[in-house]
Amino acid sequence: MSQYDDLVAWSIEQAETLLPSLGNRWLHVQGVVERARWVGQTFAADNRAYLLAAAYVHDIGYAPSLKRTGFHPVDGAYYLRSCGYERLACLVAHHFAACFEAELRGCGEALKEFPREHSAVADALTYCDSTTGPIGQRLTLKERAAEIRSRYKESDLVVQALKLAMPHVSLMVARTQQRLLKYGLVTSQPKG
Repeated sequence: MSQYDDLVAWSIEQAETLLPSLGNRWLHVQGVVERARWVGQTFAADNRAYLLAAAYVHDIGYAPSLKRTGFHPVDGAYYLRSCGYERLACLVAHHFAACFEAELRGCGEALKEFPREHSAVADALTYCDSTTGPIGQRLTLKERAAEIRSRYKESDLVVQALKLAMPHVSLMVARTQQRLLKYGLVTSQPKG
């Protein structure tokens, strides 16, 4: 077993231990993992492993036992760092353009403890998360944004952060769609 296989196996174990009791959150994570397996075909083994591992643990910060700040990307990142997985912690900390919600929640300084990775892997993680619905179904980014807005009031921090994040998330999704097109995994640019 390679170090990359070990990383994925560890992430699966963490997700299966901490997320199933969270209902639909676990279904969402499983859908994100499915997307990551598909997108991961465009990466070399090391980056494919990090994408898959991050997909498994991107929402691990929702686990009540890991709550520190109340903002799941940062809480998950703290846990992953404490386990010795720095790159994984940074990917999780910044998924779905978390910087906007972190600032609104007063967690901006905590998020800055985790350097943001500007890479195709980081883009792909956000792509997988932002095109997967709450029960694991495939959605376009536009559908996912509408679904998120439907669960919160217009004045909620989540909706405010989503408005700020959408241009950035849209770029990450577009870059990943271009990558998929380049590798022949889609035949045309999806709307979204």
